[in-house]
Amino acid sequence: MRKTFHRQINKITKDVLSMSSLTQNTMRNAVNALVDIDCDLAQEVIDRDPEIDDYEISIEEKCMVLQAEYQPVAIDLRYLHSISNIIIHLERIGDLSVNIARVTKRLAKLKKPYLDKNIKELLIEMQNLVNSELSKASAAFKNRDLKLATKLGKIDDDVDDIQKVIIKKLYSSAPSSQENIKIITNILLTSRYLERIGDHAVSIGERVQYFLTGDYKVFHWDS
Repeated sequence: MRKTFHRQINKITKDVLSMSSLTQNTMRNAVNALVDIDCDLAQEVIDRDPEIDDYEISIEEKCMVLQAEYQPVAIDLRYLHSISNIIIHLERIGDLSVNIARVTKRLAKLKKPYLDKNIKELLIEMQNLVNSELSKASAAFKNRDLKLATKLGKIDDDVDDIQKVIIKKLYSSAPSSQENIKIITNILLTSRYLERIGDHAVSIGERVQYFLTGDYKVFHWDS
């Protein structure tokens, strides 16, 4: 019976990693669509969001069935509860990526380039850092790596710093027209979406720390 239980847990783990990979790819595509003014890629991000939602529902159901059938305790119970929380963060990352894709579709209607070189480079840098956060969060979960899970906060600080630079640069440019105001507002939203994705990656890392240690204090690291 124990072997069957762990086989089922391994299947769920693989599903979470597949969901994480899909979500990470969706985030990258969303930002690439924005900087390249690629509406087709933006629409692909929007169209694939139901796949992420389906993963969340399927994994949650499997966790519930496993808990009902085997009544796990200690680290196994914490692991299943943490998975139920992690997939919520992954689903929200998917939603935020869709929001970025919708920004692309809105700004593409302007029929002109909407990002100057400097802002584009900052968004790409922000994307790369967030992508690194998501990769490390996934690796920490897969490998049960406590040390790696605790490092995510430092990368997130760098993400926050870039967002502040973007905000400063956008506000320092005088919006001389309604069109420019629309561009600035949507790029500000995009930087906020990326910052929130980074926060979700940190939360996944905290869940990994929790199921490995059983210490609730990891959820109050900034206090």
